[in-house]
Amino acid sequence: MVALPANVFRVSAKGRDYFYYQPGRGTNTAGKRVRLPADPASAVFWQAYERLTGQQPAEEIGPTPWTIDALIKAYKVSPEFERRKPRTKQEYTRHMRTISGILGPLNVRTIRPKHVLQLRDSFAETPTKADHIVAMLSTLISWGVPRDYADSNPCRDVSDLADSEGYPPWEWQDVQYARKNLPPHLWYVAVVALFTGQRQSDVLGMNWSAIKDEEIAIKQGKTGKHLWIPLHHELRSILNEIPRNSTRILTNSRKLPWASGFKAAWQTTMNTPAFISFRERRLVFHGLRKSAVCMLLESGCTDGEVAAITGQSREMIQHYSIMVNQRRLARSAILRWERSKNG
Repeated sequence: MVALPANVFRVSAKGRDYFYYQPGRGTNTAGKRVRLPADPASAVFWQAYERLTGQQPAEEIGPTPWTIDALIKAYKVSPEFERRKPRTKQEYTRHMRTISGILGPLNVRTIRPKHVLQLRDSFAETPTKADHIVAMLSTLISWGVPRDYADSNPCRDVSDLADSEGYPPWEWQDVQYARKNLPPHLWYVAVVALFTGQRQSDVLGMNWSAIKDEEIAIKQGKTGKHLWIPLHHELRSILNEIPRNSTRILTNSRKLPWASGFKAAWQTTMNTPAFISFRERRLVFHGLRKSAVCMLLESGCTDGEVAAITGQSREMIQHYSIMVNQRRLARSAILRWERSKNG
């Protein structure tokens, strides 16, 4: 175990170690307690410590206008940040605060992939959080490249720490099972999500007035994109079943628009014995959006056609198409094998 420097102490909780810096701990003149990165053997841990103690190596500290802190300050008053939704701004601000606490005084141009890896791995106990922090740093540096903060983005060479496949898509038999076993007010949300390929928040906000000429108009909350999605014949049939309790298409068990509580209601149902298989296979609501992409691709749709439905980037669609093409090619390969003399 690496010896801890002055004024740093360890706290163990739930099998994990957390490290904090606090000068004068236990005295009447104790300073502010600041959490440090998780691994005291990593360079990023010592960068944070040296920053707090004023020992940051001079060659790593950039002129004030070109530091990570300066980049964060500039980004937070940019039009790109201002266009974000309030909830997204809060999330970004939280991650930027974390980045500032570790890399704040460093010259943006000195950041290399190894530094990004150290930042990511210092939050290894929470892989999803680690990936979100790296994604935030990537957003910052990408924004800074054309503004001369850096020449390139070192985050692009760093892979995600969490499971790269994420949560799996639902199979068609899962959808059919859900139809038989979900309460109607939850089933309607699930099926609209599947046949429109939209996020939960956008699905819950859909209005009856948005349906016109066999299409539904959507403005995505996260991206601000305007989409017009033709109604799949299965969705048209389901819409005819849904009672019109409100101007919103989807309502809760009390026949009121979903203001809140959907996640809790969904999780309560998923925790019942009827959905033990879903839990074991990690099927979550967001997997319905991935199912929509996979089903569209398996139907022969192009990346552009899928993107026109879901509003996702071509890069994201291509990521899903790798999985779809692998399954398609594997099936073809087995058929060829079975028909061959070697079968």
